[in-house]
Amino acid sequence: MLKPISTPSSSTSFSLSKQLANIALKQQILLSLCKLADHDTHQVALEDLHSITQSLPPYAVPVLLNSLYQSSSDPTNKPIIKRVSLHLLSLYCQCHHDLKLPRLTKIISHIIKRLRDSDSSVRTACCDAIGVLSGSYLKDRVGLFTEPLFDAMRAPNKGVQLGAAMCMVKMVECAQLDSILVGEFQKLCPRISRLLNCKNFLAKADLLGVVKSLSQVWAMSSSYLYVFEMCNVFFW
Repeated sequence: MLKPISTPSSSTSFSLSKQLANIALKQQILLSLCKLADHDTHQVALEDLHSITQSLPPYAVPVLLNSLYQSSSDPTNKPIIKRVSLHLLSLYCQCHHDLKLPRLTKIISHIIKRLRDSDSSVRTACCDAIGVLSGSYLKDRVGLFTEPLFDAMRAPNKGVQLGAAMCMVKMVECAQLDSILVGEFQKLCPRISRLLNCKNFLAKADLLGVVKSLSQVWAMSSSYLYVFEMCNVFFW
């Protein structure tokens, strides 16, 4: 008796089509990222990447994020590619407000790790990305931002310390303030004070920018304000 010829199930076919779509998407992303470095193709590539990021189907999210993690970390890439990759990470977060905590944590951590880059424009892009994320996600997730930033400030690298201080300034400046968030900001003062008194912390003048931003949103007690004013006289 002849057995019926088996045909792929609909779920198998859908899985295969997703895999093929992901392969094509990754190639498109990488090609567009490469085109960023060419003046003649830069704008078209940027628009293409914006379109991909804003209209991404859920199953393709890992492809985009992994491509951006790779392109922003690759030491052989030009700074413009790294900067746009960091910008696209923040754009993705802006466009997808249902972001799960583990994914958001990984994105923030990756951006802060890129403060190690030797190019100052890449470090500035990190700060801008943190500012964007702060405006959307900081309210009930302060620790997601401050813990890796304080860790970076303890790194034995002045560039990283400086970048982390600049990121924290952006974090405060771009936050959607309310009384709860101001209370969370007040908890930063003792840790900032300890850093300002630490001989291994080399970006003291830049950290005072955080102090200024905190004072402008009334997130500082009078006692800490006096201490920081004395630091300001000393370091400037």
